[in-house]
Amino acid sequence: MELLGSYWLRRALARLASLTVYEGQDTRTGMPVMVLVGAKGEPVEAEGSLKVLDRLEDALVLEWPLGAVPLSQYAGVADPDRLAHWVREIAKRLAALEAQGIRYAPRAELVLVKGRSVWLVGPGLEALTGEAASALLELARLLAGPRWEEFPLRDVLARLARGEVGLEALWAPPPEEAPAPEAAKEKEAEARRLPVEVEAAEASAPALPGPPREEPTPSRPRVIRIEEPEDPPFPVVEPRPSRGGRRAVGLVLFLLLLLGVAGAYMGLFRPQGGAARDYPMEFRTDPPTEKALVYVLEAPEGAGLEPGSLLLEAPGRVRFPVPGVYRLRIQVPGREPVDYLLEVPGPPLTIKVR
Repeated sequence: MELLGSYWLRRALARLASLTVYEGQDTRTGMPVMVLVGAKGEPVEAEGSLKVLDRLEDALVLEWPLGAVPLSQYAGVADPDRLAHWVREIAKRLAALEAQGIRYAPRAELVLVKGRSVWLVGPGLEALTGEAASALLELARLLAGPRWEEFPLRDVLARLARGEVGLEALWAPPPEEAPAPEAAKEKEAEARRLPVEVEAAEASAPALPGPPREEPTPSRPRVIRIEEPEDPPFPVVEPRPSRGGRRAVGLVLFLLLLLGVAGAYMGLFRPQGGAARDYPMEFRTDPPTEKALVYVLEAPEGAGLEPGSLLLEAPGRVRFPVPGVYRLRIQVPGREPVDYLLEVPGPPLTIKVR
């Protein structure tokens, strides 16, 4: 890792012409940051964009929301419904930027997400200027991967890239189609014509003599009566006082006491976290022959993992008890340890050793 001022440059996220974007870390606070080296232009302070924390001689330092990850981590594995929400949120931010006269081309490496929240990196910089519609289409196709055909916004994005619709078509409900005027006229003419034809048919039918009609006698209404008999259908047996009544009451109270003790015992020694469910995550190394020790520094509430405990030796697979953001420390023999914020559940994590 390189050191730029007070910031570690952990890894390069994107290289665009003269701009290089790094995932960094503040050496003073340990908080994650994003470092843009060679940035030209002034980033826009807008809703859903990262805030500028520091300005160096040839770099900008942006905030990195705790627990957020680049969209590129979901390349090829994004859930279609979750991806549709992200695409709509990105489109809303792009429309707001276009209203300010700013052209921005989103890239998967430069869009951060956390749950349903979305942040754009560096709108307003020269290297990130581009056509929003085509870039958004390519971003969605990259993330959907093999499930692109079932992505619900696929057709709208294609029409957007061809210029047939605007960005608002991604989140606005489709307009209701009015009935065709010819069909409406036909229905109206049919409604007017039907009574006339029926009357004509009734008038043309000859009256045939027949037997006189008898008026039906009114029938009595059907009534269902449900009455309680005065005498019970079985003999009434009066309970006799028994000497064992007190013993039975005592036995019932004793059984209730045992059940209460058993319930309290199960409540005290029941494992935390509610229903037994885990979240498997795979850790890989590149090259696969390398080994890395992964320790837990911080875990979500209810995980039951002690800070500083060894999680696993990569490559390998581990099951996390609860979802959330875990702060890990990755130690490769002969190299400086690296802290990493891992969102669970998520795609497999590859540890590249150079």
